[in-house]
Amino acid sequence: MAYEIVMPQLSDSMEEGTLVSWKVKEGDRVKVGDVIAEVESDKAIMEIQSFKEGKVDALLLKEGDSATVGTVIARITVGESAEVDTEKKEAPAINPVVEEKKSEPAPVKTEEHPVEKEEVAIEKETVPTPVETMVSGTASPKAKALAAKYGLDIEELQTDGKLSKPAHTSDIKKYYESRYFTPKALNILTEYALSTDHFEKGKKHSESEIKAYIKENNIPLPEKLDMMQKNIIATVTKASQLPVYHIYDSIDAHLINAHADKKHTLTLWLIKLFAEAMMQHEAFRTMLGSNGLQVWPNASISVAMANERALYMPVFKACNTMSIETLSETLGNFKTFVKEGRISSDMMSGSTFGISNLGMMGIERFDAMINGNDCGIAAIGAEKEGKISVTLTLDHRIINGWQGASFMQTLKTLAKDTLFFKELK
Repeated sequence: MAYEIVMPQLSDSMEEGTLVSWKVKEGDRVKVGDVIAEVESDKAIMEIQSFKEGKVDALLLKEGDSATVGTVIARITVGESAEVDTEKKEAPAINPVVEEKKSEPAPVKTEEHPVEKEEVAIEKETVPTPVETMVSGTASPKAKALAAKYGLDIEELQTDGKLSKPAHTSDIKKYYESRYFTPKALNILTEYALSTDHFEKGKKHSESEIKAYIKENNIPLPEKLDMMQKNIIATVTKASQLPVYHIYDSIDAHLINAHADKKHTLTLWLIKLFAEAMMQHEAFRTMLGSNGLQVWPNASISVAMANERALYMPVFKACNTMSIETLSETLGNFKTFVKEGRISSDMMSGSTFGISNLGMMGIERFDAMINGNDCGIAAIGAEKEGKISVTLTLDHRIINGWQGASFMQTLKTLAKDTLFFKELK
């Protein structure tokens, strides 16, 4: 019995996944719970396990390729049939196809126009294509056409054992490329998706020639989008369509600076400040759902973090209930996960508001885009003259201007509240 493993839906927004790596090979035996692959969703890299015991019959997706949710990516033979040789099992399937082809001529033989049918068949068999009259050797018509284009003698190459019989277009292309391009040159052609047709035929081309051609013609390097990049594009596209407005202001930095150190960073104090302000303004703990507004009892904040590959928004859930020590530990864990690119979908869900801090990079002020279904986000700029700039981007469907301004006033008051910082310590 065949057990099919499909591309799983690892998050609510996931439509397709990318196969990162196979952990098994065809012919391997697997048990229930064995990890057979790693798949990247729109939010994270997850492991796929087998829920059956048997032999891996087929791996249907290459590493690095993507497939839509529900697509069969592997087959496992379970039960007694798992011991049957794959070739023997598949062989009988050939016969029905042969029989079907044999039965095709029967319906054609009608009594009304037998001569017309015969003449058409003769014309197709006897009229040669121009390529067939020019190129000799055992090959498909398309292969002969390609050989003529490249100036290759199929018959001579087959006699010398340099081409297989019959030769196909892939054989012709492979021979031509290896004959007239160095391996490094071919790698660059593949990397830039360049055709060999751009270069003089019958001459050996080197890596330096290909690079010179690319530079001279200003050819860009194409890069395939991975799942994370696709998710970022989808998220910011959605965010750009929201009816948002901005509030530009700043908060006092003196108390934050007095309490910030290597362990308790500026980011941690900002999270606590915003969490407290959110608890005083329920609009900032609100999301717009399919059945109306949803108000959450705690403050959960998504915080922008990035590695060299992508941007992530891990969520500090119910951070109003966390001590500064717990927040510090959570932040450290998130930084590790982000660095390794192993953030799970659960780690990036459940927020109603976000924070993006570019002030640490010297950016004085900027606008941030709302993350997912959050009601808003705060863009934190660099400190200047004892003030830290804050730009609020707010969803006008959820938070009106008065609510936004009131929230900003609470935030400014908290930043100067000595008692607030003492209680957190």
